[in-house]
Order: sequence, then structure tokens, then C-alpha cells
Amino acid sequence: MNYTPINKYIDYTNYDCIISIGNKCPTAMMLRKLNIYKESYPFDYIPTTPQLILNYLKNNESFIPEKNTIINNDGVWFGHFDFLNNYNIMVDTFNRRFSRLNGALKNKKRILFVYTSEADVYNEMNNRYNDNYYYLKQIKEYIQDTYDYNNFTILAIHTNKDYPDTKNIINYTIHVDSKYLSDNKETHIPEICNQYRNILYFLLKNIFSL
Repeated sequence: MNYTPINKYIDYTNYDCIISIGNKCPTAMMLRKLNIYKESYPFDYIPTTPQLILNYLKNNESFIPEKNTIINNDGVWFGHFDFLNNYNIMVDTFNRRFSRLNGALKNKKRILFVYTSEADVYNEMNNRYNDNYYYLKQIKEYIQDTYDYNNFTILAIHTNKDYPDTKNIINYTIHVDSKYLSDNKETHIPEICNQYRNILYFLLKNIFSL
């Protein structure tokens, strides 16, 4: 595994908020490991897709799973959160996280959204074949149209897909050899996920000049 040459750097101190938008746990994990992720937001540590995140930005309530389950109606897994034993506490937790996110948008904070794509390696939630970049652009347009501001950036790190940068979106690619790609349900094969996360960590570290 390797990543595209770094020629676009980001000064994270220029932003008021850094927010993970999936598509799996490593986005928030690596930002915390780099010590630049200071607050929690709704999409931390939850496997999802940009299309679903766009839907949840429009309708926060559809994100939360019903009682006695850890999977919501869209098939999004909340296994890192104790919804089975502490449902009301978890609902309050995610309501606070959405309030924090919505407040940042409404107050036109300088936001750096970060999207990474480990789920593409395992084809979790069909992410390898989804047009996720299309929906990242839809997220950008939704924020611009809904909140009437443009002072945010989406840093998108794709897997085996290359895209030119557009206004508000900076793109990088991690190249993963075909021998590591799978379509099975196993999404935590140590040999693969540890290598991917190591590459992701150093890519982010270099992008942020840390």
C-alpha cells in the first residue's frame, strides 16, 4: 500500500472544527492519534456512506437505531456504543453531537471535514462500488445551499480512486493492492486493516505537516 504524492498541505489550526464523516472508525481514530481532534461528532466510529451522511444531515433523527438493536434502519452499525443497555444515554449522546455539528454549521464555523475510505477495502456497505465522491459533492452543495456559506473544506482520502480537486474538496488516494481487497464480511483482518491505518496515519500526518 502507498499513497499519492503530497502536494497540498492543510494548516488545521486555520479551522474552528475538525469533523469526521466516515466511512469507518479510522478517520476519528487517526485524527485523535494526531492530537488534533478535540470534540466528538455524530459519525465518529460508525461505518457509513457519504450518501447516508447526506441523508442524516437533512434528518438527524433517522440516524438513531431503535431500542433493542445496534443497527439502524439503513443498516448502519453502532457496535461501539452501548445502545442495548443504555439506550436513553446513547440517544442523548448523539443528540448532543448533532447539536454540536448543527451549531457549527449554523454559526458558519470554519470546518474541516475529513473522509477516509477503509470500508472500500472490504466493500463494506458496498462502498467500493458506490459513487461516494458524487455524494461528497452533494454534501458540499447541501451545506452551501442550506447554511449559505462556503468557509469549509472536505479532505477526502479515497481508496484506489483518483479525483481532481474541486472548490472546497481536496482529494488524496491510498493505493491498495488487489490481493488485499475482498467482498466478504470480515472487516478487521489485522494484516490488512493495520497496514491501511498505518498508511492513513502517515498520510494525514504529512498533509497536516505534523
